[in-house]
Amino acid sequence: MFLGEIAMSEFSNWQGYLVCNQGDDYFISSPWGLNDKAVFGADSDYNTLALSLLQYMHSLGIKIDSLKSEDSIIDMSFLNIASGLEENTSINQWSIFCSEEAMLGISNSSLTNFPKPENLNNVDEIRYNSLSEAWGKESAIENVSQGAYISAQQYSETLVSRINLLAQSGNDHIWPPRELNEQGDYYGSEIIRLSNTCKIESWTKLSAAGAPSEFSIRAPLLGGISTAYVSFNHGTKGVFLLVDDEEISPEIGDKGEIVVRRIYAQEGQMRYGTKVRIID
Repeated sequence: MFLGEIAMSEFSNWQGYLVCNQGDDYFISSPWGLNDKAVFGADSDYNTLALSLLQYMHSLGIKIDSLKSEDSIIDMSFLNIASGLEENTSINQWSIFCSEEAMLGISNSSLTNFPKPENLNNVDEIRYNSLSEAWGKESAIENVSQGAYISAQQYSETLVSRINLLAQSGNDHIWPPRELNEQGDYYGSEIIRLSNTCKIESWTKLSAAGAPSEFSIRAPLLGGISTAYVSFNHGTKGVFLLVDDEEISPEIGDKGEIVVRRIYAQEGQMRYGTKVRIID
């Protein structure tokens, strides 16, 4: 990890984070701050930042053939699966560099300094520390969820389609993809990628007491768990958790954006997935 920082740069908003680039160096930061340092939101970490920055670079037409990181806090297995990158090396290899704050950079050379975003949104220190402690307890190997069990293999097998919103195309667009319809017939095998924007059709908030047990440690600190039923341009519909770090009550008809965040931890493994955030 690196401590240095360089002069202020102009950051822009991207998927609830802050991004900027300086030549071939690309940076992403949490928008939240504590004691003049960037800190993670309630459901973000270095891996959600890294994947979001990769998606930002992809939106700019930047091709990345391979990626590496020497920081053990980066889950390269997750990033390679979620982004479709190969676990190999190439002449034009890019690397992830983590700051000691909630920011990181991706470069095809080397990074020793990070730009500092201005006007971070201050977080409540007590709540921040409580949520950090709760994630620590939830991530412990001895913590056994009493909710629906999803094996590591099942999680990995569906990760690409869930993270990248890949739907199965047939008579209807089905997300997440599944091979058979209710009558046992196969749908067409064509895979389409849904837009990452959607419309809120309805939403609900479960109290901490009524939240699924896999969220039982954090739900009381978050004031419950919110979900939204959304529709995409292709007509596909789905249910998503709302992001935890933006306290915005959605309204029917609001525009949403699908982003990747931490969902929960099980058997010592962090489970990542898609959530929806409300956008203008």
